[in-house]
This record gives sequence, structure tokens and C-alpha cells, in this order.
Amino acid sequence: MAAQTRFISLQWRFLLPLFSIILIVAMSGAYFAARQLSLAAQPQQANLVRQSSLALSQQIADLYQRSLQEAQRIAFTSGIARAVEAGNASALQRTLEGSARLAGIDHLIISAPDGSEILGLLRVVQGNSADYSVSTGTEVSSLGAQVDDLAGVAALARTSEGFMLYTAYPILRDDRRVGSVTVGWRLSSALNTMQAGGLAGVAIFGPDASLLQTTFPAGAELNVTQDVFDQALRSGGENVPVTAVQLNGEHYLTAYLPFQYGVQTLGVLGVFVPNTALTLMEVGRQAVGLLLAALAAALVIGAFIGVNQLIVRRVRTITRTTERLTQGDLTARTQMHPSDEIGALGHALDRYATYVQERQDTMRQSLRRQRRETEHLTAVLEALPDGVVVLDADGGIVLLNEHAKILLGAQQENSIPFIDQLTAAASEGLGATMAPGIYALGDPQKVDFNGKMLSAQVAAVMNMADMRVGTVIVLRDITTEVRRQRLHERVIGKLEQDVQKPLTDAAQIAANQSLSTLSRELTRHAVTLRKLMVEMRDLNMPESLDGRDQQRAILLDTLIWSVANEWRQIAAANNLRLDVMIEQKGLHVLGDERRLRWAIGNIVDNAIKYTPPGGKLTLEVQGETQGRANLRVRDNGVGIAPEELPHIFTRFYRGTPTTSAGRVIHVPGSGQGLALSKQIVESHGGQIQVKSKVGVGTAVYFSLPVTAPVSMPMPQLQVDLDGETMRLDVAPQEIEKP
Repeated sequence: MAAQTRFISLQWRFLLPLFSIILIVAMSGAYFAARQLSLAAQPQQANLVRQSSLALSQQIADLYQRSLQEAQRIAFTSGIARAVEAGNASALQRTLEGSARLAGIDHLIISAPDGSEILGLLRVVQGNSADYSVSTGTEVSSLGAQVDDLAGVAALARTSEGFMLYTAYPILRDDRRVGSVTVGWRLSSALNTMQAGGLAGVAIFGPDASLLQTTFPAGAELNVTQDVFDQALRSGGENVPVTAVQLNGEHYLTAYLPFQYGVQTLGVLGVFVPNTALTLMEVGRQAVGLLLAALAAALVIGAFIGVNQLIVRRVRTITRTTERLTQGDLTARTQMHPSDEIGALGHALDRYATYVQERQDTMRQSLRRQRRETEHLTAVLEALPDGVVVLDADGGIVLLNEHAKILLGAQQENSIPFIDQLTAAASEGLGATMAPGIYALGDPQKVDFNGKMLSAQVAAVMNMADMRVGTVIVLRDITTEVRRQRLHERVIGKLEQDVQKPLTDAAQIAANQSLSTLSRELTRHAVTLRKLMVEMRDLNMPESLDGRDQQRAILLDTLIWSVANEWRQIAAANNLRLDVMIEQKGLHVLGDERRLRWAIGNIVDNAIKYTPPGGKLTLEVQGETQGRANLRVRDNGVGIAPEELPHIFTRFYRGTPTTSAGRVIHVPGSGQGLALSKQIVESHGGQIQVKSKVGVGTAVYFSLPVTAPVSMPMPQLQVDLDGETMRLDVAPQEIEKP
């Protein structure tokens, strides 16, 4: 090995001195410029805070004068003194409610001379509307007992609607005080008005220095020390000291002054104004940064011109040589000597090119042999019907066939999470022979991966010396089989519960209620059990829900009357009235009559379950629009809560319907009736939606494509239209659209 040539590094020769000079100049300029900017801005900021404090004090004084004027106006209103002396709250409410609404008063209290409340009007805000409610026993009503003749009294108190500012004024009759009027304004509204005047933030602290209200967002850590609190009270609003604080990562200048409301001091006010001095400082720093960047650019350009021949030309030689090598010209060389870092790099590149040239022929032969073997192995694996993952002896992924990539989705090689779990759980003993040199490791395992259920068989790959050199995992998608088995088990479990429940309910009803109630409950459970049997059968044959092979033209009038007569007795057993309304007769739809009757029957069944005794439900054919027949099933039952509506078509979903008295309705069922009805309607090219309002009822709207009747005679179900089915004697109640 040749001795290493020693040289002076470019880092010490040029770069370190250059960047040392740039760093010193930049730091010195930024320091002095930023310092001058911040010092010049601070006095102006302090004056702005003091002016904001004076403006805030004036706004508070204006609010007190307005409150006092409203109290005086009410106290001198004709008839008020007489009604107060008589304790006539009704007359006071009729006279004052409109006046309070017009003035926007948040709380109005009329008190007797002893401070007891005669009438209280509290404005309650709900959404975008507000109304007055009559309050009684308000603690702040005693404020009226403290009012001297023609002198107002102010106070700050907490109510159910938050903190309020109150002003009390006496009500006189014949120069004697017969009561008092107290006018209250929400503290939050007053603060918002103050902030609208240009202040960045306002906070009010109570007599105990605790934070009462602020215009800052929730979570702002606002507090005041006792020393600052006492100093603010002693200042009397003059010569207010200004301090700097930081809130939520922002810099503010703040001043504290007494919260003077009328002649009473109710606490301390904090005024917060953004500290733009720091912003100016930052602007100055940016300007200095730009100046220094320009200076640095000039220095770099000069340095580039000076070292171009020393560095850039030699770097370009190395670049051109590297490009020729990457293009396959292994004879390219830099011919450099290792006199410095660049020379050492060029010399090392020459040595590497020589090494690559020597190894090229050997590698080419090896690659040809490996390519033939890989192509043969890949063809064999791709021909397999299952997914195959091949691992090396260390557990790294060597190969995945196309079926495995499809099963694993977008997973990257070396990032399949369940491989370690499978290989760790595999048996150490070799099992049955799966192929020459491949032996099973234990039984197939189920793996839940990305919403799929996979069957995975782990096998060991052995060489001629019976040494394990790798692992093979065979994957098969069994999602459909597992999902069908789970759904079947769930319905069977629900069926077992509902088979047992009628017997228990029958025993309880027989002991406590009449025979007719027992008969009604047994009928309801019998119908539910029949539905569960049908749902369990169709769960095992999901393709039967389509029914396209059995579709024919169906007279919609006959279909609706058939469903009505099928469920009429069940509705009567539940003390419900089931009516039919057909606005346009003679419409035909194309479909499987048995499936459509089942789908509509599920909707009627739900209406019967969740409609209290004495209610009614209707089956309606509303007519045809845009080639679709519009149908509706509606009831005046308990309705569906808004948060449950998006889930009603989810299979096995069961809501919590509640009566107006707050009782939860418990009915048997598997929770898949509406889901199957939706699937049947949509398989016929139709659409279905539900609108409901709690306490009013539910309406299920669905439409089916109409078709022309066939020319051959069709068997018609004879329905006695004048028989037991009763028509609506009044117009059905419309369900309010959500």
C-alpha cells in the first residue's frame, strides 16, 4: 500500500478565514441595528397603552350613565310606583317587558323597600334568538334596599347567565321610597363593546384578584399578583404603570387600573396592547439580514473568481470522468494526484474505476446465471393460485408473487406486520411435505389484515444437507367465508335470545295483565321470530336478495293492499290503525313481488313496533314523477333521534327509541330489517330515505321504476276495498322535513 500523501486542507487554507469574517460582520450589524429599533419604539408603545386605558375608563363611565338613565326612566314611568306599592307583578311585567326589550336590558329587577323581589325579567339567549323569563328570588335584588334617595348603587354579581353589572335606583311616590329598580348588563357584552373600541384585550379581576371575565380566548393564562392588584387600586387611574407580559406566545404591554363603576370600585381592569416594539425589532433584524446576505453574496462572488482555477476546474474534471463511467466507459480516468482533498477524490475515483473494470466480467457471468434461475422461479410462483411470500434465513422478504401483492395491497416489502407473528408461532418440527424440499410448519393460521381474513400456511425450505435456508408463507383470502360464518353465528345468537324472551314475557304478562295483552305480545314475538328465520336463511344466500331472475310487472295497487292485509291483524293486536292511500292507481313496477312485499313489510313492522297503542300508520302511493313510482310509509310513533338517523340502514344496528314519557322501547329483532329492505329496493333500481322527528313520527320514502303492464292476463289478488281496511277520515299529518 502506497504511503498517504500529506497536504494542507482547503478548510484551513480558505474557507475558515472567509466565514469567520462574515460571521463577525453579521453578528455586529444585527446587534446594533435591532437594539436601536427596539429602544426607539418602547416609549411610544407605553403611551399607547395609557391612552387605551383612558379610553376604556371613559367607556365604562358611559355604560354606567346609560344604565343609570335606563333605571331613572323606568322609575319615573307612569303607573310604575303605584304597581310597585301594590306588589302587582303582572301589571309591572306588562308595562316593563316591552320597554326592557327595546332598551336591550339583560336583567331588570323591581324590588320592595326591604329588598324583596317583586318582578325579575332575565333575558335568556338561545342560538340567534333571545327572550325574557321571569326570575324569582334573585340574590342581587337586595341591592335595591341599599339605595339612598335619588342616588344610584352599582354592583357586580354572578347569575345563571354569567357575570352582570347592576345599577339600582329608588322608585318614589309622594316623595317616599316605595321600592327600587335594578338594571343589569352582561359583563361579556360590555367587554366585547370595549374591545370593539380598538383594544387588543381586556380582563376584569374581582375584589379577591380572581379573573372574572376576559376577551381573550379560553385557555389564556391571565392572572395578577396581589402587589400589582393593590398598586392598581391605589393609583386611582392616574400614572398607570406599564409592564410587558407574554400570553400564548405573543408579547403584550399591559396596564392595570381600578374598575370604577359609578362611585363603586368593583375590582381591577387589565388592558393588553400588542407590543409592536418587538415586531419592529424583528423587522430591523430582517433588514440587517438582507444587508448581510448581500454582503456575503459579494464576498462569495469574489472568492469564486479567485478559486475558480484552483477548485472548480478540477471538480469539473472529476464530474466529466464520473459521467463517462456511468455511461459505461470504464477506461475514463482523471489522472489526478492526491495533493489535496480534490486530488485525493480524483485519485480514489481512478482506483475504483480500475476495480470495477476487473470485476465486471465476473459479475456479468454471475448475473446471467442468477437471471435464468430467477426467471424460472418467478414463473413457477406466478403460476400458483395462492399468494406466496419467500423469506430468507434471517426473515427478510426475498420474493412475493402477484397474488400475494394483491392480497397485501399497498404494503411495501419488508413492512408486512404479521410475518413475525406467523413465523414465531410456527411449529419447530417439520410437518407434511408440501413440495420437494418444502415442509409444513404447523397448521394454517387465520390472519386479520387490512379488513381481509387470510389463511396463512408457514413452511420451511430445506437444502440437500437438511439445513433450513428459508421460509415460505402461502396466503389465501377467506374473507367471504369468515364474514358469512360470523353473521350466521350472530343471527343464531339473536334467535336464541328472542326464542326465550316470549316465554319469559308471557309468564310476566299472564301474572300481571289481561289475556288480550298476553295475546298481543305473543303475536308480536311470533312475527319477529318468523322474520328472524327468513333473515337467517337469506343471510346464508345473500345473492337471493337481488331476485332479478324472478322479476315481472307488478300492479302497485295490488302490492300495497297485499302488504296492508298481511299486517292488518298485527297492527290491530297492537291497538293501531293501518290505512292505505293510493293517489294514482294503475301504476306497474318491475320486480320480484315476494322480495318487495318483504321489504315493505319490514318497514311496516318497524312502524308498528315503535308506535304507541292508539296511533296509526299509512301505506301510500303518491304517484309518478320522472318515471318512478313514489311510495311512503309513515306513522305517528316516537320518532328517531337525529344522531341515530345516519345509522339506521347499518346491518345489526339497534337504536334506543324513547317515548315522550322517557321510557325506552325494547322490541325483539336482529337489527337488519331496514338494511335488507334498502338492499332489496336498490337492487330493483329504486331509492329509499327516512325522515323523522322525535315525538311526531317517522316517514319512509322510497321509489321504484315504473314499467308498462304485460299484455297477457296477470293473476290479481282480490282485495275487498270496503272491508276491514279503513280509509283515513282526516288528512294525514305531514312529517316536518328535517
